[in-house]
Amino acid sequence: MKNPYLKVIMKFRKLLPAIGIVILIYILITIDVETIILNFSGIKPIYLILSFLSLIPILIITNYEWQLILKKQKINVSYIYSLKNILIGYFYGFITPGGLGAYTRTFYLQNESEAPIQKCLSNIIILNTVDYISLLLLGIIGGILVGSRFPHLFVLLIIMFTTSLTLFLLFLRRETLTNFLNRILQHKIFTLLRNKFDSSINSFFIDMPKPRDLLIPFTVSILGWILRFSELYLISKLFSIEVPYIYFIMIIAIANVVASLPVTIYGLGTREMTMISLFSIFSVSPERIVSLSLFWFVIIWLFPSVLGAVIAVKEGGFTNKSKPKMM
Repeated sequence: MKNPYLKVIMKFRKLLPAIGIVILIYILITIDVETIILNFSGIKPIYLILSFLSLIPILIITNYEWQLILKKQKINVSYIYSLKNILIGYFYGFITPGGLGAYTRTFYLQNESEAPIQKCLSNIIILNTVDYISLLLLGIIGGILVGSRFPHLFVLLIIMFTTSLTLFLLFLRRETLTNFLNRILQHKIFTLLRNKFDSSINSFFIDMPKPRDLLIPFTVSILGWILRFSELYLISKLFSIEVPYIYFIMIIAIANVVASLPVTIYGLGTREMTMISLFSIFSVSPERIVSLSLFWFVIIWLFPSVLGAVIAVKEGGFTNKSKPKMM
């Protein structure tokens, strides 16, 4: 008999992505939507075009960071292909709860590079984790700046950063992860998987980089986040938002940490809620914040997701060539 509690948990997990949407709807109900429409209608076409072009340098620096990690793991794909793969990840992440579909890039990467799929998976995990830890570091700095108004926020960010960094360093150690997975596989339900474990884990750890090998990608990731937030700072002027530069980018870093929680589509709702709370320090109206956030969402998430959908259709499926390869 199936566990009834497990059914409840699974249903709850399916509902999680709706939380952020509910929050966004609540925000829109409580503010002046007409003001938001006026904010959008007041943007001149030239500034609209320049805003969308701001995506280009973000993609370039993200792709450069990924290429650094790919080379460390000896996974060979062209710069153009990894760029297309990033956009494909946007698309699959957009249409799946919590953005988990972005890991579909693993199959496309294996399809192109012909590296073991376990190795490709570890590569995507490393890229995403480096980006997340660098974001948390910026969030901590932001937590210091707003600590007098939100004292518990800084403590929470420290805990998240320390936990994430510790788990990541353990992940990079083969012995630690192997022992952990061995314990899991001792359970009788994993009997069929146990024999395949050794070959799979070997493929997963092929050319696994050391922590020092990731210092340059980590630095590039921080610069990438700063570039992204700096562009948003310039765009915020279109909505007459006047906040000191350092405070602005650090508050946005915190908002992106909160938006990374898998309770909505690419942070919709949770990001706006956080930004409204933090920018209240500078008396910025919720209407301006929501206008900026939704505009940025279209540029940085929706637009590349549409591009990714086109590329995914053009590239075709990956099922014929994505079978795991053992080494």
